[in-house]
Amino acid sequence: MKTLVVACFLCVALSCNRETVDKDTCVASPKTNCVCTAQYDPVCGCNKKTYSNACDAACNGIAVVSKGACTGQ
Repeated sequence: MKTLVVACFLCVALSCNRETVDKDTCVASPKTNCVCTAQYDPVCGCNKKTYSNACDAACNGIAVVSKGACTGQ
């Protein structure tokens, strides 16, 4: 059972990283039914907004430009 839970978590985590971003903008279509962990590992999105983690940014349709909080917010 534990293995199944870990396998399901990995599938969800990996699916959040698959992102199609328009070359003219940094924003893609937000994902529906996207599930992310509550882990705080901030990333800076291409829209210069800080997201709690890369999955959160991807679920909102935003490409990550750097790890850590955005500067100059």
